[in-house]
Amino acid sequence: MLKRCTSLLLLTFLLVHNVSSSLAQEGDNKILKNDFKVTLLSLGSGSSRFTYERAFSPTNSVEYTLGVIGWGWNFINQPGPRGFLLKYANKWTLIPQQNSNSWLGGFYVKPEVVIAHFNYLHKHYHEDSGVTDPIRRFRTTQGAILGEIGYQLVLWDWFDFDIYAGLGPSMGTGNHNNYYHSFMIFDPWKMHQLGVEYKPDEVHLAFTAGFRIGIAF
Repeated sequence: MLKRCTSLLLLTFLLVHNVSSSLAQEGDNKILKNDFKVTLLSLGSGSSRFTYERAFSPTNSVEYTLGVIGWGWNFINQPGPRGFLLKYANKWTLIPQQNSNSWLGGFYVKPEVVIAHFNYLHKHYHEDSGVTDPIRRFRTTQGAILGEIGYQLVLWDWFDFDIYAGLGPSMGTGNHNNYYHSFMIFDPWKMHQLGVEYKPDEVHLAFTAGFRIGIAF
């Protein structure tokens, strides 16, 4: 009886040891193909942006971003913004991150399509007459196609840091503060300096830059 119990305990130990080793090996070999990121700087400009990324190979992935305009602390832009932001990007990783157990890290390029639709409060001042209009709510819709470069770093097999910048054409209604909760436009500032009226039907140059942090899995 004692011998049978000893054999059973030994068999159980070997079985548990083999299963544990297999799980540990599977965990070590697991390739991280997904991440969920937030854009920290957007919180200080009156919006919250959430990005999901899915990698299909070591060199290609896609990103989907949803922004809720109005969720945040609006320190620098239009007061009282309310609306949404949508972004889609296809990423190509040109130089993958070395010694990384993921398909997410490395130097990349990506084309990105952005659409922002929101309203905001504004009190307009007429320089010619010195009269200030009552504060009222304006609506704006602006889109852009941006060519971006960036670097994404995956640390400790879970932490994700993504920094990027880009330029591209933009078209839409424009607004008073020249900010669209994901990008800015160069032309309205320049035309304002030259005394030229902003024309919504024209194509302008958009700029974006920032960083995101998140969790890779």
